[in-house]
Amino acid sequence: MTAVPDWHPEHATFEPFPVHAWVVRHRDGVILVDTGIGTGNAVIDTWYQPEVVSLRDALGSVRLEPADITAVVLSHMHFDHCGQQRLLDAPVFVHANEHVEARDPRYTVAEWAAIPAERLRLVQGDEEIVEGVRIIATPGHTPGHQSVVIETREGPVVLAAQCAFRASELLSGEPDATNLHDESWREAAHVSLARIQALGPAAAHLSHDPHIVRLQ
Repeated sequence: MTAVPDWHPEHATFEPFPVHAWVVRHRDGVILVDTGIGTGNAVIDTWYQPEVVSLRDALGSVRLEPADITAVVLSHMHFDHCGQQRLLDAPVFVHANEHVEARDPRYTVAEWAAIPAERLRLVQGDEEIVEGVRIIATPGHTPGHQSVVIETREGPVVLAAQCAFRASELLSGEPDATNLHDESWREAAHVSLARIQALGPAAAHLSHDPHIVRLQ
């Protein structure tokens, strides 16, 4: 992301930031967590001036094809996290609260967030996708934000997405006001950060901060 509009909460301190997505290779299939920014929306291109990497190219860089993806988890449905999910055929796991929020045309880019009924898997809270990989509810940034916990030999690895915008929030356990859905979600965000800290992850990865957080 190379720009933000003047009303964006990060505008005053803006520096270009990445938009990460993750591949989880599991013996039962390949799980994709988030899908990046889409293309072809003039408003998004004007406001954010994104440097978009196509999903096919991103997967190709790790020797995968779109057809290799067996499940998609969307941490939330803001445009920069769901932008290319429609290019896939795999089931999409999204929190039920998030799916409701995405119906508001001001919340996201509707055509990027639209998930066909046959692919939609609504998550109500915590849910195991496959053995050793589970979704946990981490609201605060959005009402239906969710993170992914992967059990490894070294300990749990958490794909915390935008549960925090910066690594410092996750380390301190204090959510930044600029990353909240609104101020009424501060306590929920605080609980979500505490929940991730309590896992003592070997590593926690964030959507917009390249620093890997280690809490062991």
